[in-house]
Amino acid sequence: FSPHLLIQQQDNEIANAVLLRHGFLGCSPIQPTVAIQLECLELYHQIRRRQSSFGIQTFTKVLCALHNVTYSSSLRVQFSTAFDIYLNMLRNIHSRVNQALGRDPINWHMNGACPCCSFEQSDEPKLDPRRLHSMDGNHSAKRIDGSGSTDPHVFVSNFFLADAAVERFKDDVRSRPVDRILNQNDNCTENWTAARAVEENKVLVFKQTGIFIMACRHGFVECIAEMKHSGEL
Repeated sequence: FSPHLLIQQQDNEIANAVLLRHGFLGCSPIQPTVAIQLECLELYHQIRRRQSSFGIQTFTKVLCALHNVTYSSSLRVQFSTAFDIYLNMLRNIHSRVNQALGRDPINWHMNGACPCCSFEQSDEPKLDPRRLHSMDGNHSAKRIDGSGSTDPHVFVSNFFLADAAVERFKDDVRSRPVDRILNQNDNCTENWTAARAVEENKVLVFKQTGIFIMACRHGFVECIAEMKHSGEL
């Protein structure tokens, strides 16, 4: 890498626009004093996708060692800010590409994510059943109710179902006699580990008891729902 790079800024030109034209992203919107190369941000993006435990602080320390700069917490904050902006740019680009390709409807990912399941020829014989899916829950992604702070930003995802869409069915399980419920729960928890993972007296402690995922038979994830104050209903 080169320790110095001359960048010329034209009159009335935004600093970040000049930096982006040269392959850099500033860490502040108006007058950036630190800029990070886009290839560096993409490298960390791919590392986090393969190893989510590799934190920003560790990566920032590696960059400081490569550039012979003393590490400080302010550099970690600046890298974190630039990385959030970079991810937001990627989401906007993917959204525009999907819109141009006609993949922007809210249920397109569930209906068209798997080419083998969704794309059919006109003369193709109808299968019975037409599609096969598998669903299962994961109780490792728990979050205690009232713990920590909540980020007010709404994460736009093609996988996660909105809370409002899921909670429409929260009253579909109608109330039944208590003795009948106890008997059925005993049989269920004896036979199924997932049902035994979240007991009734522990459900109220967690705001999120896990996630419930659906995938096609070819392994493509189609949707994910967060389980709130409940087990696998």
